Amino acid sequence: MLDLQDIKKKHDKAYQANQTTRERASDDLVFYWITHWSDSILDDSQLAYRGEFDILRKAGRNILTDLEENPVQVDFEPLDDTRDDAADVMDGLYRNDNRNNVSMEAFANADLETVVCGVGAWLLYTDYTSTRSGDNHQVIRRKPIYEANNIVFWDPNAKLIDKSDADFVSILTKYSKEGYEDLVEELTGRDDECTPSNFASPEQSYSFPWALGKTEQYHVAEFYHRKKIKVKIITMINPMGQETTLAEKDLEDVMDDMLDDGFEIVGEKEVEQYEVTKYICSGEEILSSDVIAGQFIPVIPIYGERAFVEGEEHVEGITRLAKDPQRLRDFQLSFLADIVARSPREKPLFYPEQIAGHEDMYSLSGAENNFPYALLNRKTPSGEDLPPMPIGTLASPQIPQALIASIALSREAVEDVANPGIPQDVADPDLSGKAVLALQARMDKQSLVYQTHRKFARRRDGEIYASMAAEVYDVPRDVRIAMPDGSSKTVKLIETVLDQETGQIKVLRDLTNVEFQVYSSISTSYGSRKEQTIDQIDRSMALLPPGHDLTEALLFQKFNMMDGVEFDDIRAYSRKKLLLMGIRTPETAEDEQILQAEREKGQQPNADMVLAMAEDKKGQAALLREKRAVVDMELEYQDKATKTQIDGFNAESKRAEVQVKAQVAGASIDKTKSETLNENIDAQAKIVQLRNPSNLSDDELISELMASG
Repeated sequence: MLDLQDIKKKHDKAYQANQTTRERASDDLVFYWITHWSDSILDDSQLAYRGEFDILRKAGRNILTDLEENPVQVDFEPLDDTRDDAADVMDGLYRNDNRNNVSMEAFANADLETVVCGVGAWLLYTDYTSTRSGDNHQVIRRKPIYEANNIVFWDPNAKLIDKSDADFVSILTKYSKEGYEDLVEELTGRDDECTPSNFASPEQSYSFPWALGKTEQYHVAEFYHRKKIKVKIITMINPMGQETTLAEKDLEDVMDDMLDDGFEIVGEKEVEQYEVTKYICSGEEILSSDVIAGQFIPVIPIYGERAFVEGEEHVEGITRLAKDPQRLRDFQLSFLADIVARSPREKPLFYPEQIAGHEDMYSLSGAENNFPYALLNRKTPSGEDLPPMPIGTLASPQIPQALIASIALSREAVEDVANPGIPQDVADPDLSGKAVLALQARMDKQSLVYQTHRKFARRRDGEIYASMAAEVYDVPRDVRIAMPDGSSKTVKLIETVLDQETGQIKVLRDLTNVEFQVYSSISTSYGSRKEQTIDQIDRSMALLPPGHDLTEALLFQKFNMMDGVEFDDIRAYSRKKLLLMGIRTPETAEDEQILQAEREKGQQPNADMVLAMAEDKKGQAALLREKRAVVDMELEYQDKATKTQIDGFNAESKRAEVQVKAQVAGASIDKTKSETLNENIDAQAKIVQLRNPSNLSDDELISELMASG
């Protein structure tokens, strides 16, 4: 963390580094916007009339118009080729935020100051926005920096045109006494009397008036400082097998909960990153200090013409070189006006005797002189003849020839250094987009340097935006994105879906762990490119032979791009036809539904095909009747055979039943015989026992019985 003295020392060095350049840029702003006659060069002029015949302002408008007609396109490409979905979302978010009114003003103000004095700037910051449903989300906003040449002080060691190598920047903001007190109360909670001190460097090399005395205005510094720190990056895997990479500082409050939910730590590494701290300080204290989102200082400079001369940064816009010829033109035309206003008019000369008695006819001028004619005396009172005409003429003021020539030259001198516009003799407002583009392509456009440097600034804006977005859009939420054609739609960030091919869970549109390469390019406006495309379609259709398949596709594409009153239905129909023809890929869920319905409906057959299908069905019906008759005959035969088999089976069953009954009867007889035999044996055994009471063995007894018969 920096203390107040460190901030003052850095600010002081930045102030001294380019003080002369800032003073000249400030003079350019005054000359362009306020007055051409505030310069000390013209203070000793004796002219009674000092006019401003400004052709510099028109040149500035021409350059700004040229910048507006050739916008800078910023594209985000992910370093990981599999994250195109995140790049599409980033493109859409960036385009949508560019349409914000404050963002548009920030860009416009920076372009204007760049053209006039050579330097402009704007600021990116995060804010919270609330919806009617109660959602409170963080968003990225822009803020214009007015008069950036006077209040933005960059690290003097930074040399790159986008200041991406700067370690700090200081921005001064002016407050009234009441506004300053409100700021202090908001940041610190104090509501006591404010007594800010003057801001001075420790070396006292200069003193910057933080308090401007009688005017009761106070300057507050918004100081951004970046430093490189080491960050531990932890890779965790969830129960579904998906990896998540987060910084350790972001996991401090949720690490235990994630481990309880089944997350596992699979890797750790230490990397170096930049951390940016924002300080708000008065001349006597630091009012607040916070680490901001992103790794970059969120201030974007934009330059006109820029060069380093003897180690000093030099910048300028169109005003710097056009001031001298513009001053000369103002002086010349003012001098010409002085000649006309202060010199006498051409008048006739008479002898007094010629107009004696008619002086009233020659004393009046302008609208008051309404005499139809003037009278002259022919003779003097003594009878002498007088001249019948003026005896001479009072000469009119003579305009120096050098002045006439130099007036034209001074205009050319201003236009040589400032005018990039379309030549007046070809500036036709009815030119088509194609003709305008062709005309601009062959012109010597002095706005090219502004276009190129504007491209650097917008690219830097995209880099800072992407770095902040990785931390701002870190939770699932619905966001609005803008499409290249100006339309918009809502998408969901960090959406979890099931991959039908792999069966794994994957996350779509996640910006938190994606690194982008940012590109910028100069293009024409969407309207000009659309008109040019329509011209190309017309030429292409003329080259195709009659009935060519591509003719219909080109026609629908032309209707899709055209605008007009009550034309939405035609455009929607054309888009649907292009989708069904396979020329336009589905972009929304509605497009997918249209394609699915078309696949289910199938292709409708024509009349000949319907007739052929009917005849074919008749033939198939006859064949089915023949097959059915054959099947009926087979079934009847099988039925008879089955009946015969059943009858035979029944007869066989009856025979088997008789046999079973006979066998049962035989078994009964045998059983009776056996029982009778056993009874006889028992009786004989008893008789033998009675006859032979001695104890005989079983074998002996059986032998005895057998012997007894």
